[in-house]
Amino acid sequence: MAEREGKSGGADWKGSRETGSLLPWGIIPWRVSICCLRNQQPLNRIIDKSVKIVELSVDENKISGNLVENLSKGSNMLLEYGAKNFFCFKEWISISFRLGAGCPQYISQEKQVSNVVCIKGANGSGKTNALKILAFLREFTVNSFNYKPEATIKTDSFFGNNENTEFYIEFEQSESTYKYELLLNKGHVVSEILFKKQKRYSKVLERNSEKIIMRTNEFKDIDIIKLRKNASIISTAHQYEVKSFAPIYDFFKCILTNLTYFGLSERSYDVGVVSKLYHGDPKIFDFVKTIIKKCDIGISDIQIQTRREEDGAEVFFPIFCYEIEKNEKCLTFYTQSSGTKSLYLQLGIYKVVLDIGGVLVLDEFDINLHPHILPVLLNVFMDASINKNNAQLVFSTHNSEILDYLGKYRTVLVNKEENQCYGYRLDEIPGDIIRNDRPLAPIYNTGKVGGVPRV
Repeated sequence: MAEREGKSGGADWKGSRETGSLLPWGIIPWRVSICCLRNQQPLNRIIDKSVKIVELSVDENKISGNLVENLSKGSNMLLEYGAKNFFCFKEWISISFRLGAGCPQYISQEKQVSNVVCIKGANGSGKTNALKILAFLREFTVNSFNYKPEATIKTDSFFGNNENTEFYIEFEQSESTYKYELLLNKGHVVSEILFKKQKRYSKVLERNSEKIIMRTNEFKDIDIIKLRKNASIISTAHQYEVKSFAPIYDFFKCILTNLTYFGLSERSYDVGVVSKLYHGDPKIFDFVKTIIKKCDIGISDIQIQTRREEDGAEVFFPIFCYEIEKNEKCLTFYTQSSGTKSLYLQLGIYKVVLDIGGVLVLDEFDINLHPHILPVLLNVFMDASINKNNAQLVFSTHNSEILDYLGKYRTVLVNKEENQCYGYRLDEIPGDIIRNDRPLAPIYNTGKVGGVPRV
C-alpha cells in the first residue's frame, strides 16, 4: 500500500491508494470519436475540420446500438486514477470515484462509486493537469502503436526533471477489476504492470522496457507481440488482435475528452458535421433537443434541414423554431446565444458516453453556460433512469455553486504551494468544517479549505 501526502487548507493530511514528433494527444472531436470507437463496417465519408475526407469505421446510422452492444457489457467503471511527476504534480495526485463507507445513503444512493467528480481550484493550481492524466492514458493505451518508431512519448515531468513519471488507474470492465501502472522516462516506457482483482489485486502481467518479464496463463496470447519502447502493451496487443486484452483496451477507448497535450482544445465544432450526425441518429438528436428546450424555454423545436452546394455536396444545418403569437417562426444556428450554440454542438457526446457507459473528461465544461444549467447536465449522469450504463463524468469548473449540488464526496480541490500542485477530496479534510448538512460554497469562498486564488 503506497501512501501519498499533501496539505488541505493548511492542515496536514494523508490519503492512500492501493498500491517524437507526435500529434498532440487527447482531443477527439466528438463527431470523429463516435465513429472511431469500434472498428466494424465501412462508414459513409465524413468531413473533418480541415475539409478533407476521412475514412473512419462504424456505420454512422447505427452508432448507438452497435456501441452499446459491443462495449457496454458488464460493469464498466472508473474507480481511481493518479500520477506523480506529471506536469505540475511533483508528488502523487489521486482522484477517487469511490464514495467510501462514511458516505450517507441519501448521497450514495446505495452506490459504492460516484458517476460524477468535480475538480476545482484557482487558476494555475493544476485542474487541467489533473484531467490531462486521463487524457494521456487514453491516448497512450489506444493510439501509441501508431506512433513512428523514433517518436518520443509526448508528456512532461515536473519542470523537466529526469525522474520517472508514474501513472496508475483502477477500473472495472466486463465484471473484472483491474489496476494498470505505467512508468515513463525521457519519452519511453520503463515498465507497465497489470493487476487483476479477485479478493485482492494480483499481478497478471509485467513489462520492462521492450520485454515481457511476467504474465499469467490468462494472457499467454500476448507472447506473439513485439514491443516498442514508445508503445503501450495495450495498444500493441489490440493491433495484434490479442483477445485477452480486448476488455482492457475497450475501457480506455471509451474515455472521451476535450483536452490535448497543450490543454483545453481550441478546435471549434463543425455545425454541419454535428448536424449530419444528429440527422443520422434520431435518438441522439432527441436527447439534445430535450435538454436544449429545458434550458432555453423559448425554443419549441429544432429541425435538421439540408441544401446542395454547387459541387453537389449535401450540407446539413439546424433550424431553431419558436412559437410567436401562435405562429411558428424559425431562426438559424448563428442567431442563437453562445450557450445554446455550445449545448447544440456538445450534447451529442454526452449521449454517446451515456450509451456506451464511458468516461467523459471535460475541462471547463461550463463555458458559456448559466450556473443553473449545470445541474441539468450533471443530472444526466447522476440519474440512474437516464444513465443506465453507469457512464461517468469528471470535469473542472470555476463555478462555486456546484459545490452545494455535488457535496464533499464528489469534489476535489487542487492547490499550489512553492510551485508544486497537490489535490485532495473534500471529505479527506479532518474536523467538522465540512459537513453534509452545511452549504459548501460559503466555506469554500472564505478560503478556509483551499482551492481559491490569493488575491
